[in-house]
Amino acid sequence: MRSGSCVALVLALGAACGGGGGGDPGVDATVIYPPATDLERDVVDTTLAVDLATRTARATITLAPSTSTGASFEIGDLTITSVRLGETALQYVETGPVGERLDIGVPPSTEPLVLVIDYGWNFHNSSNGVATAGYTLTWPYHCGNVFPCRSEPADGTTFHLSVDGAATGMELYPAAITGDAPSYMAAWIVGDFTRLDLGQTTAGTRVAMWHRATEGTQAAMGGAYLRPSFDWMEQHLGPYRFGSEVGTVSANWGASAYGGMEHHPYWHVGRAALSDVGINVHEAAHGWFGNGVRIRCWEDFVLSEGTVEFLMWRVLDEVAGASVADPLWAGLTTEVDRMRNGQGNGVAWPQSCGEVDILDDGLFSRAPYVKGAFFYRAVEQRVGRAQLDAALRTFYGRYAGQAAGMADMLGVITEVTGFDPTACAQAWLVSMTVPAAGACP
Repeated sequence: MRSGSCVALVLALGAACGGGGGGDPGVDATVIYPPATDLERDVVDTTLAVDLATRTARATITLAPSTSTGASFEIGDLTITSVRLGETALQYVETGPVGERLDIGVPPSTEPLVLVIDYGWNFHNSSNGVATAGYTLTWPYHCGNVFPCRSEPADGTTFHLSVDGAATGMELYPAAITGDAPSYMAAWIVGDFTRLDLGQTTAGTRVAMWHRATEGTQAAMGGAYLRPSFDWMEQHLGPYRFGSEVGTVSANWGASAYGGMEHHPYWHVGRAALSDVGINVHEAAHGWFGNGVRIRCWEDFVLSEGTVEFLMWRVLDEVAGASVADPLWAGLTTEVDRMRNGQGNGVAWPQSCGEVDILDDGLFSRAPYVKGAFFYRAVEQRVGRAQLDAALRTFYGRYAGQAAGMADMLGVITEVTGFDPTACAQAWLVSMTVPAAGACP
């Protein structure tokens, strides 16, 4: 355990680290509060100013009004050097083998409180922080290696980012994420990128691909249907929440890393998968499910991944046609057949909340993706495509900017279509076995 009362430290961040000063109305700065644990204190906004050259940063965190005298954050192996409220140093304590959690003593307030936390950070090359290759990857619960955060999937905050100091290349990141978002969305990537413009959607969203010099052909292939797919989702699911420019960024995860990460509005796709039309649309769809609507618990992982895996096929079937969509579904069919034969099967939707470690307990597998997609396909075959589309749009309209669970989705499907999919969900999502493909009974 390490503790401190904090003295201000001027970091080599220039003007980007200015701000956060001034008092907060209604707060008596003469009272010093001891560190207290409160992981439920609502975070309104997180503003990060990061210097890549010095591996230092400042987090300016706005807390909602509360009677609580504590505020707590995950900090991984960050080195905390100062915690302030305006010009007042606050008491704090770090707990755990390498910090892990930061508990701060804060005054109760009827107005938002703005904390300023200066710290140092380290590189992490195991998909758990800032990689030396120039990207961040913090999903599912490694954000504390990058900034003081809350990694619970239901937690959401707006973000403002400033990232400087790359030795070479450009820093690519959203300056602002103005809709409440999960912690892993605060991300950046560094590289010598070329922007491939894919045009605008009907709603005016600019869609693009960012690739390296040798990847132009792959980017054009992978982005062939990205703009019309994004347009379809804006028109049929609801307005996009995270900016007016979006697209795929090529991530140097290594030659064998195949997949993507939903860092909206600039989601990252491994260089090996850049030409994959399905993966690009899958990551785009997270703007609505997983990010636009956060999941309530890790157990609801299927609400994110199963929904967008279905949408990958559904949207491409609409905008690109069977020649593009059918091979994607054939691949999912091959996977579900293997699961049916006992290869890699598992429960897609555990019936608990907050009891499952998504990595250690095996939920991060292909089961939520594939069985989730087949569940939605079975519902579609039962109620019709237009009815399921309406249910997905109603769900997003109701829960956008909030956290929700798979049970909420079943309720909306029942409400909109008149069909109760509970038995279908039990067969596809809850059972260890795999039912026969086809419409829900």
